[in-house]
Amino acid sequence: FINNQRMQSMKQLSGAIDSMEKESRKTKARIKNDVFSVFAFTAYLDSGYNKPVISPIPVVKNFDDLLPDSVRRFVIQRAAGRVSSPALTADVGVSEYAAKEKELRLYKIEWHKKITLSIACLVLFLIGAPLGSIIRKGGLGLPLIFAVIFFMFFYFLNTTGEKFVKENVLTVFSGMWLATMILLPLGVFLTYKAMHDSQLFNKEFYFRLWRKFKKMTRKE
Repeated sequence: FINNQRMQSMKQLSGAIDSMEKESRKTKARIKNDVFSVFAFTAYLDSGYNKPVISPIPVVKNFDDLLPDSVRRFVIQRAAGRVSSPALTADVGVSEYAAKEKELRLYKIEWHKKITLSIACLVLFLIGAPLGSIIRKGGLGLPLIFAVIFFMFFYFLNTTGEKFVKENVLTVFSGMWLATMILLPLGVFLTYKAMHDSQLFNKEFYFRLWRKFKKMTRKE
């Protein structure tokens, strides 16, 4: 359990994330070097290599027409071997790099989760406490129903954001803070309404507005 990211503290997660990011950069550089080292021309990239003057090649319909029959088969086999080797190296490297990035995202998810879940308590309090003040009818049941609905909405946003992060659809910050960024303004709004004695959930208030609207439309 010690090596499980869920059991580690934020300090341990930060150290592990830093080490994994360095290892990921090294892996990326190594894969690039392994693939490029197969081709001889990469040794002259960004150097003072002087391009030789080549006489114009006559226009041909097929590349095979440029090759003599005696060496055509050898050249094709050699070219296929040169291409397949770096392709295989790249596939293996990409799989290795993707696995490291996936593990890195899991550690970052746990690091952010330790903060977002703590802040979620405050966000849900900002939503639940004003509901008890704004909803004056229905006793304890109606505010409780609204609180459960908001909690389910928070849980849905949180799990969806985490899923998108694991699938590399969203960045770690965007996915893990998605629920907080959506519900925090709502909590502030409900708190503001409760402090100003709002009739946000009072159906009689909306009935009065509807009657006023009907009177205005009739006069017109």
